[in-house]
Amino acid sequence: MHRKEIIIGFLVGIISVGIGIFIFDVGVGLYKGSSFSRIIDRSFSTILLDKRASIGALINLPVFYLFLNKKKDNYAKGVLLATILIGILFLINKL
Repeated sequence: MHRKEIIIGFLVGIISVGIGIFIFDVGVGLYKGSSFSRIIDRSFSTILLDKRASIGALINLPVFYLFLNKKKDNYAKGVLLATILIGILFLINKL
């Protein structure tokens, strides 16, 4: 049961980073006055992906604390693992 909860937390962490990147891209795109199709194109491009993912990973903080406050520690462990994995992947990518 614990392993399933950690996996679900991990998936929630990965999905929340994707949502964070999309929200950031929409915010920047609307600020610059870009069209919606250009915003979508930018969301799927790899240009500056590491910077956008680090901002997108900030969405994991409230998700992590939500799981902790609801006493779902194994879900929170999964979110933490997802955040660490994303950080390591982008660190390796920079080298």
